[in-house]
Amino acid sequence: MMPFENQPEPANPTPPAGPTSPPASSIPTSDERGSRWGAALLGVVGTALVGGGLGALLMSFSLRQYESYGATLFCLSPTISSFVAVLLYKRGRPGRSGGIWSVSWAVVAVMAVLASMLMLVSTKGEGIICVLMATPFALIMALVGGLLGQAVVELRGSRRPLPVVAVVVLLYPAAQEYEARHPAPVLPRRVATQVLVAAPPAAVWAVLMRPVVYPAANNWFRAGVVYPTRTAFALDSATGQRTLVCRYSHGLARLPVVGWEPGRSLTFAVPPPTMPAPMRELSPYPDVHAPHLHGFFRVDSGTFRLRPLPGGRTLLEARTVYRHAIGPQFYWQLWSDYLLDAMHGQVLATLKAEAEASALHE
Repeated sequence: MMPFENQPEPANPTPPAGPTSPPASSIPTSDERGSRWGAALLGVVGTALVGGGLGALLMSFSLRQYESYGATLFCLSPTISSFVAVLLYKRGRPGRSGGIWSVSWAVVAVMAVLASMLMLVSTKGEGIICVLMATPFALIMALVGGLLGQAVVELRGSRRPLPVVAVVVLLYPAAQEYEARHPAPVLPRRVATQVLVAAPPAAVWAVLMRPVVYPAANNWFRAGVVYPTRTAFALDSATGQRTLVCRYSHGLARLPVVGWEPGRSLTFAVPPPTMPAPMRELSPYPDVHAPHLHGFFRVDSGTFRLRPLPGGRTLLEARTVYRHAIGPQFYWQLWSDYLLDAMHGQVLATLKAEAEASALHE
């Protein structure tokens, strides 16, 4: 009998080696994928609203209890808001990575800060213009807070976050009290804008001395930032005091002239009681009156300088010296410098056009 004849085949042959397919039960269906995305979206929105509500409360605390617009308000409140939102969101999924989890913390952080700002506007805590100006910096701080929240979850695991949240939140009033007791110095800052005028200094000076009407505003000025609409000089015959009467978009100011060199320069002071508020806030409510509209931004003086150039031309310069007590100062100075430079540009463009037109008719 041959050794290999009539041998029965094995009942369960071993399958050949090779790639295997996962069981059908382990492949998520479209309904399961949809439910995961829905749960993720619900978690993002829910924790963002919690963080946003906390941020709005912290900002309201600074504004209403201290009337403060310092670094505590603009740095700490968005950082804490996003930190708490990400901490709550990530505590149940510290090991998740890839896919939607790789960017979910940033989405939660940004949404928390945006929600806090919307809540502040909706509760008449602030106007829309101030919130829009603060948004770029607040979003940077949101990412900082989000990174910190994610790092704490990775270090602590899924343990309860309430002790960490309590410590972080209690630091805020302490920081605000310290900032109120030790305010940053308010230093003068100068913004100068120049334009080349194809007319001699005498023609430019003559335009400065007569009433000037400026065109309608655009961009931020149209939204509510104050700007001049008409200027004229007045002379008190009894005292010899010259005054620049300036009609602004939000009121009238009488600005005493403190420096006078005919054909060369003039400087006017800006007494605080005479200057209108720097902006009129946009808001769904008619009676929003943010504290930063009074006392936090102050113009000290304005100057026009004329320098003769070869060929009968003039270099005309507008200069403003101002102070502001809003922090962080390096950020808000960017906005102040930009808006003052834009205002200078509008004034100088009008003076240039009128001076050049006058020179052509002479």
